[in-house]
Amino acid sequence: MSHGWKFLTSKIHQPLPLDRRESQKLLAVLNNSFQRHLDRQYPQGLAGSEHSPDDHFDSLLKSPLFGTSRAQHMPSSYRNDGIGKNEWQFRDLKFALEEPVEYFRQQVSAGTATLDSATLALINSTKKAWTSAALDPNESMKASGIGSVMVNWLWSSGQYERFDFIKDRAFVAKLMPFLVVEGQYKPVWDWLQRLRNLLAHGDAAAKQANPLVHKDTGHLLRCLAISEVRYGQGLQSAMQMFMTSHSSMRLSSPAPSVAILRRVYASAGQSLVWYLAHGSASAKVDDIAIEDFSRSIPSWTSIPRQASHQALIQLSHPRKPDTALALQLLSTIQTADSQIHREGRPTVVRVGLKTVEVLLAQGSNTEAARVMKTLQSKFASELGLISKARIETEEQSAWRSLNLLLAT
Repeated sequence: MSHGWKFLTSKIHQPLPLDRRESQKLLAVLNNSFQRHLDRQYPQGLAGSEHSPDDHFDSLLKSPLFGTSRAQHMPSSYRNDGIGKNEWQFRDLKFALEEPVEYFRQQVSAGTATLDSATLALINSTKKAWTSAALDPNESMKASGIGSVMVNWLWSSGQYERFDFIKDRAFVAKLMPFLVVEGQYKPVWDWLQRLRNLLAHGDAAAKQANPLVHKDTGHLLRCLAISEVRYGQGLQSAMQMFMTSHSSMRLSSPAPSVAILRRVYASAGQSLVWYLAHGSASAKVDDIAIEDFSRSIPSWTSIPRQASHQALIQLSHPRKPDTALALQLLSTIQTADSQIHREGRPTVVRVGLKTVEVLLAQGSNTEAARVMKTLQSKFASELGLISKARIETEEQSAWRSLNLLLAT
C-alpha cells in the first residue's frame, strides 16, 4: 500500500512538464482523481436516498396485495393454480419485474396502488427499456406509456388534486423521464404553476402543510431540466424551459424575493451549467441561448458561486471558448483559498481543470502548467492528492498503534 501511494505521489508531484502530451496525461490523472473524490463525497444513485430499491422491494413484498387472491388475474405464463404460496409469490414478483406497467394497472384495479409501488413500476420500466434489444431505450420508454398511466392514476385516485405526491422526490424523479419522452409536458407545467401559486399566495395553513414547497419546486424543475437534456429535445430546449419558468416566476405578482428565486432555481440552473460544461450537448446550443442563460445567473445563484458558473460557461462555449474570467478567478484564490466555502471548492476545481483543458487545446502549455500547479497546491484534498509527508506520518501512527496493541 505504501509503495503504491509513493508511486502515485512521485508521478503527480514531479516537476510540471511543459510538453503538450505530458500535460494532457497529467490533466487526465487529476480529472480521474477529482472524480473519484467526488464519488466518495457525493455518491450517486438511489442508495441512501429516501426510497432505495431495497425499500421498494420490501414494500412490495409486504404489500396487502399478497394477501389477496390475485393469481387469477396474472397472465397464464406466470400462473399455475397448483403451486405453493412461495412459488406463487416468486412468480408474482417476476411478473412485477418483467411486466411492470400491466402489474401496476392490476394494482390500480385492486385498489392497492401506492406511491411506493408506482415508483417501483417506474424503476422496473426504466430497466426494461434499457435492456430491451428490440427498441431504442427512448422509444421503448415511450412505447410503455407508463407516464400517461401514472397521470391517469393520480387523477382517478384523487392524488392529483391533493397534490401530496409532489413531496415524494423519488416518484417525481422516476416519473419525469417518461413524461418527457411521451411529450406529456402539460401536467408538469400545471404542477409548477400550482407550486408558484402556493409560494406567492399560499395562506399560512397551506405553507405549514408543505413548509418545503420551494424545495419541491426546485426538485421538480431540476428533474424536468435533466430529463429534457437526456430524453427530450436536448440542452437548448431544457435551457429555454428553465428561462421560461424563471421569467414567469420573476415577473409574477407579488414578485418573489431573490432568496426564494435562488432556493427554487439554483439546483436546476447548476445542473444545466454542468451539462453545458461537460459533454457534447453544448455543441447544439446557439449563442443567444448561452448569453441569455449566463445573464440570468446572478438571479438564481449565490454571489460566491456566480463567478465560477459564468467562468465555466465562457470556458465551455462551443464556438468561442474564453479563459479570461476563469484565469482572473483562479488568480484571486492563490492567496485566499481559505475563504472559499467548502461546498464551492469542487466548482472552482472544475473551473481549473476546464481551464487547463482549453489552454492545452489553444497551445498555451506554459499557462496550463501554471494552473495545474495552483490546483495541486491549493486543492489537494479535492483532487484526491495526499502529500508524501502526510502518508508517512499516517503510516508511523498506524505502526505505533499496532505496537501498543501487541504490547498489551
